[in-house]
Amino acid sequence: MMQHTQITTETPLQRVVAKYEEHICGKWKPTNHFYKHVRINQKRFGMILRGELVMNVDEAKTLANFFKVSTNDLIN
Repeated sequence: MMQHTQITTETPLQRVVAKYEEHICGKWKPTNHFYKHVRINQKRFGMILRGELVMNVDEAKTLANFFKVSTNDLIN
């Protein structure tokens, strides 16, 4: 019997969101207000979250401000 293991690597944004969820003691779900506030549409945010796209500098600054982390936390 073969055992399949899936290697999942968390993106920096996924780690930041996970820490944010720990801080708020619950699951976080982006709202339309969030998307308007950070000026990133839902599709692009999802792609950045999954590591399919690289966020630009302005997006990193805005997300860092929203999640109250440094931009380095979103890059590394």
